[in-house]
Amino acid sequence: MMQSPLQDLTPERILSALADLEADFAEAITQHRYWEILPANDQSPVAIYDTEEHVRYGVQPGELESLYKNRPFLVLKSWQGTELGTLETDTGLLWSNQVVTESLTTEEAIKALKIASHAGYKNWQLPTYEQLEAFATRKGNPNRAGQKFRLRSADGIAKNYWLSTLGQVDVDKEYWGSDSSGGGDIFAVHDVCKQTLDHSGFAGLAHLLIENQWKLTTPDGKASFPTPEQKEPDATWRNLTLAQIMVFLAEHGHVLRVGGRVFSFAPHPAFPLLAEIDYRPSRLPPLEPKDLTDPERGLWELHGAPPDKLRRWKLVARDPARDLKSYPVAIDFGTASTVVAVQTNTQSALLRIGARDYYAPIEPQHFENPTVVECLDFPAFWKEWTRTAYRPAHDWDWMRVGHEALAAWRDNPGETKVLASILPKLKQWALRGPSAPRLRLTDQHHGMEVEIPPLTDRRPARGEPLQVSPDDPFDPIEFYAWQLGMAINWRGRGLFLEYLLTFPVKYERAQKEKILASFSRGLQRSLPRTLIDQGKVLVDFQVKEIASEPAAYAAAALPHLGLAATEAGLAYAVFDFGGGTADFDYGLWRLATPEEEDKGYEKVFEHLASAGDAFLGGENLLEHLAYRVFCANLDQLRAKRIHFTRPLDAQPFPGDESLVQPTQAAQTNTVLLMSSLRTFWESDDGSIEPQRRLELLDADGKKQNVELAIDGQALEAFLRERITQGAELFLRELASAFREYDVPEVHVLLAGNASHSRHVKAIFSPEGETWQQLLERIWGQGAAPRLIVHHPLPMDASNPYAPTAKTGVALGLLQLAPGNRVLLIDHVRSRHGDEAPFRYFVGRMRRGVFQPVLSPESAYGQWHEAGAVADGVFNLYYTLSLRARGEMKEGDAELYLYRQRLPEAPPGSRLWLRPAAPGLIELALGQAGISPDAHTPILRLDLDSPVPQ
Repeated sequence: MMQSPLQDLTPERILSALADLEADFAEAITQHRYWEILPANDQSPVAIYDTEEHVRYGVQPGELESLYKNRPFLVLKSWQGTELGTLETDTGLLWSNQVVTESLTTEEAIKALKIASHAGYKNWQLPTYEQLEAFATRKGNPNRAGQKFRLRSADGIAKNYWLSTLGQVDVDKEYWGSDSSGGGDIFAVHDVCKQTLDHSGFAGLAHLLIENQWKLTTPDGKASFPTPEQKEPDATWRNLTLAQIMVFLAEHGHVLRVGGRVFSFAPHPAFPLLAEIDYRPSRLPPLEPKDLTDPERGLWELHGAPPDKLRRWKLVARDPARDLKSYPVAIDFGTASTVVAVQTNTQSALLRIGARDYYAPIEPQHFENPTVVECLDFPAFWKEWTRTAYRPAHDWDWMRVGHEALAAWRDNPGETKVLASILPKLKQWALRGPSAPRLRLTDQHHGMEVEIPPLTDRRPARGEPLQVSPDDPFDPIEFYAWQLGMAINWRGRGLFLEYLLTFPVKYERAQKEKILASFSRGLQRSLPRTLIDQGKVLVDFQVKEIASEPAAYAAAALPHLGLAATEAGLAYAVFDFGGGTADFDYGLWRLATPEEEDKGYEKVFEHLASAGDAFLGGENLLEHLAYRVFCANLDQLRAKRIHFTRPLDAQPFPGDESLVQPTQAAQTNTVLLMSSLRTFWESDDGSIEPQRRLELLDADGKKQNVELAIDGQALEAFLRERITQGAELFLRELASAFREYDVPEVHVLLAGNASHSRHVKAIFSPEGETWQQLLERIWGQGAAPRLIVHHPLPMDASNPYAPTAKTGVALGLLQLAPGNRVLLIDHVRSRHGDEAPFRYFVGRMRRGVFQPVLSPESAYGQWHEAGAVADGVFNLYYTLSLRARGEMKEGDAELYLYRQRLPEAPPGSRLWLRPAAPGLIELALGQAGISPDAHTPILRLDLDSPVPQ
């Protein structure tokens, strides 16, 4: 009787589905009159249900069956004790010598039986010769009297002449002949019991006995069925609706059965409809029966349903407004994984998203929820996703996220069908501009290719319910945020309206607004529709940024390390080595001044400076390792026409255009090799075998076995050199950030999962040779502050909610939430009008060395002279690399050229530049030493996708 899952979990739809269930049940049970009622886990019936009279008899057909078996004969009596006949159990025939009591010929007997009635039944028959012989000779026949095999007549006299359809039969042992003309007494037979057994089994026979007020007893009278207490029907069932009967059966754990058909409603008729409303879309725990019926629980989805209908089904509705929480939720949306922290009362809890086994013991790494989406059946997903705004009837097997999606990625390294269906690094996708190549997903079930458009700002209007349409663009971040929201707003936890997100310092405002908009839509869609319909709730719903990722990590790590804010300010520097980039952050943690205390604050985080290495990330380094292995095996790859991709900051090689391609096959090959090299990157000793066999795709998409040579020492040297380069940039920026502050010591916080790298541990070791070389190179013989290095916070199996290198950002964000008396002062954003600082170094080449004109410290709107325009062209160079503060030479892989044509430039004119946004510059022509005025024509150049505007 299970229905398909509901499409719309509204009260009306749920009750309508239950009405359909009742109608189906009503139609089905009328096909049989008598149904056994039995426990769901037992084969022994406990009662009989008469669907015509709508009564229940407390008889147990199992007892009748037990009485029936192993006894050749049972005596049929009325409830008053009058003997009515004998039931032959082997044949199911009922025998009686009371139907016609005269001695007759066969012809006369047939006529008499036609009009005779006994025990309420007509159509009694003469037995056949074979039936009579079996009856008379069967051992245990209570009707035998005198010598074998004489039978007792109605008046108790033993007689030997009895009638069959062949005539008179002498049943004495020595004879057993038949005489068609002879007369005799009559033992009539009836098949009413046999037919009932054949059609309805012992349940039907039990009801036949009750209906006729009969009972069966053993010949010795020691056992009978039914017993006196089983004779009376439960007439209260006549007043029950079918819905009430279904609920009654469910409450008692009973099922109905006839023949091989079974109807089960345990533990509640609505349970099959509703049990998986959380599990099916998001793999949250299935409902329990008490969720439907417990007065202290109940379903949000039933709020507003008519009370009489709820009572009819014994369902409990719950007002979702009762479960609103005033606590904030912190979300650290990361490149490789996302962490969600929820404040509950005075504690902070971390959540698992998309876990394969929700009931598995909790481990700290479970809270690093992979930022991955896997597409299995896009048409089915899209139909439901664009049909219902709030809690759509999604199926996890259409589209899923988190741990299970990542497991599919890693468990199928050579399965291109699976790899093409998975979208990792959602955060990096969100930063792609309109001119960037479109990403595509291919769903596993249909092979349907889905183009993912660039992210746009579709923030919902505050206080207004969302609307959805098939014309909406597919936004994977919105879907990912919805899955986060389903786990956050789980009925076992409550409903939350305040969400705090954190971003890298260098994210520009427009990028953050688009991501915040996607999260706003997705998180809002996880709220129950019955809450949204109450209107006022959405006014309080908000998704906002309050701090940078490094500042949030510091807020969690410093107290966890036993450090405290000071009057002068505890200096800290965060080296956040993540999956996509390495972010550097510098600040002071101090006690509030008296003026700040008057405003309600106790502690202050002052954000002094930020920087970063745009290409120093764990996944980027893995891509570099794969690229280097490919480059070491070019001859074999050319012979088999196997393409691959090149990291953005990698050096090209001669003839690379034939092998480096932006195709899906090339991307898949890079992913496969990266996956194969991951253990080398994450290992403690850096050991790797010199050969590795992989199945890669050729230019035609066919698999080719390739054995790649691997130079482990060269790969190890690259990692050591590249991470050392990043550490040097971090320390140089540290020296610059605290130059104007008299700080005797700085606490260096290593954050991000990539900081667990063996190279980071070695480079940042104060006793190590590399560390001493870096300090000398940066501070020389000068007095460097004391640098106290704190390695990444480790996982604590005994306290899974303790901050780690990854979870610390989300947990720290909760510490910075409004109301916690912590003031955030961001000097970096204040200097740039609450916008992220300019990201690039921009300038010219002089004698083969890059000379920056603009830098991340450059203020927006201020002109800077770049140099003379020669022959109507200016070669503009730009980079994200902090190495531009030193010497970057022409040809550096991280240095880009844009050739700006200026045919209108008169001889001697100069090109002037100014930053307009984090990735945008403005260009104008002018004279040496004279900056452009308001009337000067201006060109705009987006350095993220350099096409003149």
